[in-house]
Amino acid sequence: MCEGHLKNFHELFFSLEPDLRFIKRNIEDKALYMIDHSGKRLYNRLLDQNYYEDVAKSDYSIEVEQDSLWIDYSAHPFAFRFMGKQKIRKNEQTEYRNLVTSGFLLETKSTPNNLNGLKIIRFHVLENNDLQ
Repeated sequence: MCEGHLKNFHELFFSLEPDLRFIKRNIEDKALYMIDHSGKRLYNRLLDQNYYEDVAKSDYSIEVEQDSLWIDYSAHPFAFRFMGKQKIRKNEQTEYRNLVTSGFLLETKSTPNNLNGLKIIRFHVLENNDLQ
């Protein structure tokens, strides 16, 4: 269940299409229910930098590909590290960025907006750089 929660969050938050309504729906109506204020701060920072508007205007799409996921179940909340790539399709070209994130998974009560009853806390993007 933890693995699926993390994979789903990363896809909702980091996979983007050139459609602002699609982006806002996935992030504001879904992903932000899966994470604490650390995710909201990151989202607001990207909004302030016009990141999502740039994606929509540039007509390219971004897809997340998970390489590996590490979760430490020995202590609660569970520490995790997500390692993957963002596949960026621009016109007919494809570029890749690495994506490494970390944080903790806290067990909470499930709600209609968070059926897994898990919340990502103290979330950080450790790496997000272009790959050659």
